[in-house]
Amino acid sequence: MSSEMKIDPFAALILVLSVVGIILIAAFSFAGFYLPSYGNRYSCLGCDYWTPGDLAAQVIMIILLIIQLVIALNDLLPKKFIEMDLEILGILLAGLTILLAIIGIASFGIAYEAYTWWPETGFYGGIIAGILNSILFFLKYKNK
Repeated sequence: MSSEMKIDPFAALILVLSVVGIILIAAFSFAGFYLPSYGNRYSCLGCDYWTPGDLAAQVIMIILLIIQLVIALNDLLPKKFIEMDLEILGILLAGLTILLAIIGIASFGIAYEAYTWWPETGFYGGIIAGILNSILFFLKYKNK
């Protein structure tokens, strides 16, 4: 009998990607634009130039990534606190994360269409975490 614990590599990667995504969304700008005579202005959780759509998208993406992190932790802990298989839920949550990143950047783009605008680190962190987590949840589901 082996006392060696087997770690699920998919769950470990999902955990890391979720933490990185949360940090990138929370700590960095989501989008930016150039305001003539004033310079670059940004949208983030603590910035002045957010729109309701992109601020809501940022907050909800953080919540979705936290739930994905909990799903990964559930698989990594020796005694599961949720006894269900949550891979399908993880795929749906990761897909919603991608969708909200797109909705958030579209909202920002529509609001500041008169200016030169661009996505920033928070957007890329959210969409990449969503894409990679959806792939990893799918691979985890297929390798059961």
